[in-house]
Amino acid sequence: MINVIHTPNPSPEWYIPLWRGVRGVLSLTFLFLNFIVSAQCEDLSLEQEVSMTENVAIVQGLEVSGDSIKIEVIKKWKGDSISQFEMLKYQSGLGQEFRVDSGKVYMLFWYNGLDIDRCSRSSEFKMAHFEYLLDEQLKDYKVLNVPLYDSIQYEKRNVFYCEGRRFDNKKGKFAFYDIDAGELKLFEKLPEETSSYYPKRFYVIDKNVETVKKKYDIVFGVSKSHLPLKISNGQRKKILQSLYK
Repeated sequence: MINVIHTPNPSPEWYIPLWRGVRGVLSLTFLFLNFIVSAQCEDLSLEQEVSMTENVAIVQGLEVSGDSIKIEVIKKWKGDSISQFEMLKYQSGLGQEFRVDSGKVYMLFWYNGLDIDRCSRSSEFKMAHFEYLLDEQLKDYKVLNVPLYDSIQYEKRNVFYCEGRRFDNKKGKFAFYDIDAGELKLFEKLPEETSSYYPKRFYVIDKNVETVKKKYDIVFGVSKSHLPLKISNGQRKKILQSLYK
C-alpha cells in the first residue's frame, strides 16, 4: 500500500505577510536604484543641457510597436533630423532610461538611437516649467500640431483632478486654499507640480459656500504631498473661515 501524504495549501496568514515583505524589499531596492541614479546626475544648466543634446521637443506617446514606441512631435526647439512622427526605443524596466508611455505628453531631451537619460530634464509635460526659457534660448522653434499644442497648454494651465473627477478652473467658481502656505490663492498662483513623487493634490472642503462678497461652487484645499492627507474637521473650519477675512 502506498501512503499518500496530504500537504494543505499555505494559509493566508503565512504567505500574505511573506509577500508583503518581498514587496517591501523590492520597493526599497527601487528607491535605492533611483537614489544611485540621482547621485550620479550632473548638475547642468538648461543652456548646457540643450547644447549637449540632439533633440528637444514636446511629444505625445502614440502606440507601442515591438521594442519601440511611436511618438508625435508637437513642438520642437532642436532636431532638424526629426519629423512630426518618430519611433523611440520603448523602455519598461529598471534602469537609467526615461520611460515614455502611450497617451501621455512629455518634454523630451534625447539623441537619435539612444535611450532617454533619466538625468535629463525629460519629464511629463505638466512638470516642465521652463518652456518659456527654451523659447528665449531657441527662438526658431516650430509648432507642428497647433490645435493639439493649444489643447495641452490649456489643460496644463486650467484643468485639475480631484476624487477622480476632472475640473476646469475656467468653468466654475472655485476657491483654493494652499494648505502648506496656510492661505487662499488664485489657481494660477498655486505651487507648481515639479515631481511625480510629490504631486499637487486637491481636496473638496465644502460645496455651495456663500460669503457676503462671493459664492463658490466648491472650496478646495491644495497640498503637495507624497501620500494623500486626511483633512480634519478643524482644518476644514480654518479653511472656510479664511473665506470671510
